[in-house]
Amino acid sequence: MLKPKNFFLIFLILFVGSYIFLETTARKPIDWTDSYSKNHSKPFGAKVFDEIFTSYQDNVKEVEETPYEFLSQTESQGNYLFFNEGISPGSFGVDEILNWVDSGNTLFMSAEYFSADIMDTLNLNKEKFLLKNQFGYKPILKIDTLSNSYEFNRNEVFNYFENTDTLDVDVLGYVQTTKKDSTRTKHYPNFIKANFGNGKIYLHLFPKAFTNYFLVDSKNSNYTENILKNLDYSQTIYVDQNIKNQKEITSKHRLDYLLGNKYLKWAYYLILLTGLIYVFFEGKRKQKPIKVVKPFENKTYAFTKTISDMYYRKQDHKSIATKLIEHFFDYVRDQYLISTSILDDEFVKQLASKSGQSPKNIRKLLKLINNIEDQNSISKETLLRLEKQISLLKS
Repeated sequence: MLKPKNFFLIFLILFVGSYIFLETTARKPIDWTDSYSKNHSKPFGAKVFDEIFTSYQDNVKEVEETPYEFLSQTESQGNYLFFNEGISPGSFGVDEILNWVDSGNTLFMSAEYFSADIMDTLNLNKEKFLLKNQFGYKPILKIDTLSNSYEFNRNEVFNYFENTDTLDVDVLGYVQTTKKDSTRTKHYPNFIKANFGNGKIYLHLFPKAFTNYFLVDSKNSNYTENILKNLDYSQTIYVDQNIKNQKEITSKHRLDYLLGNKYLKWAYYLILLTGLIYVFFEGKRKQKPIKVVKPFENKTYAFTKTISDMYYRKQDHKSIATKLIEHFFDYVRDQYLISTSILDDEFVKQLASKSGQSPKNIRKLLKLINNIEDQNSISKETLLRLEKQISLLKS
């Protein structure tokens, strides 16, 4: 007959084996992290852009070095294209880039944020439009206010430039927000051109226009094509591959290949787990069983049940309703940070906004609470109606 610990061991092996089987056969979840790497085919990688632009154009060259290293060691002329979530080449890199632009070249940067050196040089400020706090707006992209619309529904934040109404800055593209009822439309500049010395600087605040997720839509790819028309194709276009959120690692650890394969990875984990199980069961010192001291029983639930039964037997529905009302107001103060001292229209408006319930239902509940507080006793049906309306508001 098997010992109890052997039964546990068999169960553990079956459980772990089933888990490994399910993991190895499960569909891999989509990786939505920002990458901008030409080697990544995930939604926010740049493999599609590399295939249709970088590898397709004859006059395109990739730059693996930092901007400072590349520009200080060569005398290249043409266009320099950057796109990433953020672009911060460092103070020396910015100086080298600006000197290069001043000599008659073109700089194109697309990012959600730029280093302060770049923004201060062009006397620009950047702000954010938080879509998650603007429930009534639907954002779209435009090259100009009269051009076609390009939608991108995964962003919760859109960036735009301020103080662009100067002689040195031309606005080339916008983020347009339109209320769902089409009563209000606003345009926020997100693509500008600035003359700098003998060259030009293009700053663009939507780098996801270069990602796989955006470019697989044929209509959206026209947007990327239109913003890139500003480059000088008669000269060489240098595409930066250095400033990226997730750069490809050239020197890999010996375990990277093993852990990179789903099946080999789980086989490796199974070997480690088997070794740990052996050490746990066979490596421990044999000793007498230690007596288990049970902790004191928590009787809070029994006490609460006793109190509730007492109220129920007394048929004191008004007292129970009073407790429900006090608990409800405590919930509103703690959960939504709303004062309950004055139950006016402003209170109804705030509670409706934060709870997602309609003002009509909230006013109905407040009216019922006022009626209960004005009475010395209430019926069981009134108490049940109060509990139902409070539960509906909390759901």
